Amino acid sequence: MQAAARSTARSDGGTGTSAAGAGGAPRWLVIAEEPFLPADAGGRVETMNFLSAAHAAGIDLRVLIPTREPLDEARYAALLPGASIVALPRDPSPLAHLSRAPYVQASRPVAPLERALEVTPPLVDAVISYSTRVAHLGEVVAQAWGIPHLVRSYNVETEYFRVLAGRTSGPRSAAYRVEYLKMRRAEAAMHTSPTVTAIADISREDHVWRSERATVRTIHLPPFLPTPAGADGAPGPASARVPDRVLFAGSLDTPTNTEALRWFLSAAWPALRRLRPHATLQVVGRRAPAELIAELLAHPGVTVEVDVPDMAPYLAAASVSINPMRSGSGVNIKMVDAMAAGLPVVSTAVGSRGMHWEPGRDLLVADDPEGFARAVARLLDDPGHAATVAAAGRAFVVRELDWATLIDQIRTELHGPGSVTAGPEPAGADVDSAEPGSADVRGPFEPRTSAV
Repeated sequence: MQAAARSTARSDGGTGTSAAGAGGAPRWLVIAEEPFLPADAGGRVETMNFLSAAHAAGIDLRVLIPTREPLDEARYAALLPGASIVALPRDPSPLAHLSRAPYVQASRPVAPLERALEVTPPLVDAVISYSTRVAHLGEVVAQAWGIPHLVRSYNVETEYFRVLAGRTSGPRSAAYRVEYLKMRRAEAAMHTSPTVTAIADISREDHVWRSERATVRTIHLPPFLPTPAGADGAPGPASARVPDRVLFAGSLDTPTNTEALRWFLSAAWPALRRLRPHATLQVVGRRAPAELIAELLAHPGVTVEVDVPDMAPYLAAASVSINPMRSGSGVNIKMVDAMAAGLPVVSTAVGSRGMHWEPGRDLLVADDPEGFARAVARLLDDPGHAATVAAAGRAFVVRELDWATLIDQIRTELHGPGSVTAGPEPAGADVDSAEPGSADVRGPFEPRTSAV
């Protein structure tokens, strides 16, 4: 019954689906998890890279963005000229916590979308929920318009909230535990939903986990290559890098990131400073609590940069990037960014999950503090070895995260193998070079608008 429903969505998805299959430009509605500009967190970076790739491939895009605040229209217009950007209001009220649905879904309510769909004819050939947190919105569209629906998954949400519950205490831990239980139910429903055509996991391990539980089709779709890393985005000269500078990048309000930083600073950083007394650590991230900043700055040689507008200068100036994650799933997007920028990476085994990179060639991997410190020191000591590792890592992400290949994979899942045509232009589009104001950026999502 479920497979039949998905087959109907493919064959009866309206004239747009037929046009896509015949070689016409597909029309996709992409539902983002949240506003993704500025792209200052891993999920935001991945969303921006995917949309840039789809736009370069000639996909006719409509982008639905759940948001509490007005969107920065000029930035979205510059990134996606000609696309239709639609704001969907979020519900940040405490009442959303009382819903049977997980808060991450209840705070992105379906009611405004359902009202709009009642008066809006089918406008697209497929819907892509670019996070499991908005899959419920994509299911509403897929059911109303009879079109295929692909869900992009950054991680296993149940595992994420389970880890958060274990890493915190008191009322916060209890809240995470409740969210974990709600998400487990929502995730199980998504795994058998007749309005989900495929689930695309960013991590190969997450894909294996999901394929053993889901009856809908599951695939491994790695992250999209960062836009600066294409043919016109080669890394800057080694002379621009600051000797002995180590970089940690990541959201500083995420427990898994703060756990990683604390482990590194308490266990590996003293050992590294003994090996390289002049080593410095630059921590770059967003939403850092004041007490965390004070804690980080108490360590010798540490600086903190918060809510920076652009990561590129920090990637260009560092000598080594570290990813000392102790828990979590998915793929660390900041590690991909570092590799694409030509930085050698040292990671834990947990942090390097999700891709087929080869430890010792594409990156260095160590789990114990002394081993981690020695791996970083080796790269700082030997610029030639660092350059070799950096080149291998960059070659891996450029090869494996190619825009054209990944977009073609999505097109095949949504429209069948006959839908794949010429690939997109090489990655490396300059967001700031697009003509401003050329995207159709719409205001709050209301029934009177027909732009879904």
